[in-house]
This record gives sequence, structure tokens and C-alpha cells, in this order.
Amino acid sequence: MSDEPPPSESPKSGVSEQRPNQAELLAAFARLAEDPADELAVAMLIAAVIDEQLDPRRVEMQMQALLGDAQAQGISDVEGVLALLRGKGFGQKPLTAVDLTHSSIDWLLQQRQGLPIVMAVVIITLVRQLGMQAHGINFPGHFLLRVDGDLVDPLALAIVPAESLPVPAGGSLQQMLAKAGPVSMGFRMLNNLKAYYLQLQNWSAALAATDYQLAMMQHTNDITALVHFERGEYRHRMGQAEAALEEYAKCAQLTAQPMLRAKAESRIQGVMSELEGTLH
Repeated sequence: MSDEPPPSESPKSGVSEQRPNQAELLAAFARLAEDPADELAVAMLIAAVIDEQLDPRRVEMQMQALLGDAQAQGISDVEGVLALLRGKGFGQKPLTAVDLTHSSIDWLLQQRQGLPIVMAVVIITLVRQLGMQAHGINFPGHFLLRVDGDLVDPLALAIVPAESLPVPAGGSLQQMLAKAGPVSMGFRMLNNLKAYYLQLQNWSAALAATDYQLAMMQHTNDITALVHFERGEYRHRMGQAEAALEEYAKCAQLTAQPMLRAKAESRIQGVMSELEGTLH
């Protein structure tokens, strides 16, 4: 599920949809599978996917400036951090049409707006440097975080009571509030990029995003099986039937879920029938 409103017609100026230094990025995402980085480092990787002109030093300086202001004001609790961020203009501009820049921590720090999960990275990084405990929460549809026991909405920059959160019938609030580590957050950020590309029917760009997801989740068969199924769908839409068959076959091989395996096998039969229909 994506955290994004509908996409705007085109990305903001200065942001490229090209894949910058793809081999290096793939290697960096693959390293996360072996040695997970912190949330800020993962967010920087996502920003590098979006913007080939990314300046990591600018992000570091802006984060250090926020930390310096918080320390100068003697802030030691989450309410103080949230008030500081609101006072600096974060969370004051509602997102309407979202583009790729809103998944970039560099853009968020410059423009004071972005997706909830990216804002969560800023808060998590800042409060930890101030001595608090924090982690992300992979809440469906709207990313949350927890700081020293308080549940925080990173878009509203406010503490929220758990009982106010929507829970679907038969759902478990405890499960929906499960901890999200840096790798899980990176995977969700890439899902947001895919959602943007899919609404534009840019199958090749969506496929590129899954390259990074497969690299970072290479040891997690249940997730990689789902990604391979998605890739089969993209390949099929791109007219790459044989490549689609390979992706569906990988999904069927990796998944432990009978329903997903059956779905992948059904897709394989469908694509094979299409190929047989093209033979003369």
C-alpha cells in the first residue's frame, strides 16, 4: 500500500527519473540484507535513486542544524521535538499531488514537506540523538512511529492515541503497530516509488524499483516471491512474455503460500497460451 495521494503530471524540476549509478545502488541495497544501516542511511539511498544530483553533505548539514537548535533549546522530550519542527515549517503544507520528490529526504529538509515515512526518518534520527528511544511503525496506509512509548503521526507532527486509529474488522491493532526496522522502511519507500510509476503506467521504472527491493530482501523468500510476481505483471504489460514466465516461475518456486503459488501458476498457463496463439 502506498502512502501517497495521486501523482502530479510530472516530477519537479531538478529530479531525474533515470537510475543513477545503478550498479553501485544495487550493491548498496544488497549490503542492507547483510548489514542493515540506520533509517537515515536507508532514506539517503532512496533519495539517490530519485535524484542523481543528490548532495549527501547538504542533508547531513541540515540534520545537524536541527539537532543544534534542539540542543540549544534544551529539548529532551518528543513534544519539544515536534514543536521545534512545527515552528520551522514542517507539516504546514498539505500534500495534494505527490511526485517523486516527496520520497526524498533531501527535498523534505529543503521544502519542509514530504511523505509521512520520510518525515518519520527525520524525527527518529533527531530524537535518538537527543537520547530518546524511537522506531518506525508500518501502519497500513499512513506510516507512524513510536518515541519513548508515545505514538506519533509524523505528518501531523503530533502524538496520537492508539485507540483513535482505524482497525479493520477482524484486524489486530497490536499487529498493525508492529515495529518497522530500517530495511522494512526502505522497502516501503520503494513501494511508494512503484505506486507513483504504476499510476503513470511506467512499467520499466516500476521494474527498476523492484530491482532494489529484491537486492535488499534477498534472504526473505515470502517477500521476494511477491516481488517476482509483480515483476511478472510488469514484464507481461511490457510485452516481454518469456521474461514474465521466468518471474512467475520464480514466484511459484519461492513462495510457501498456496494461494500465491496457484496464482503464479495460473499466470504461467495464461502466458503460455498467449505464446502458443502467436505460433503459426
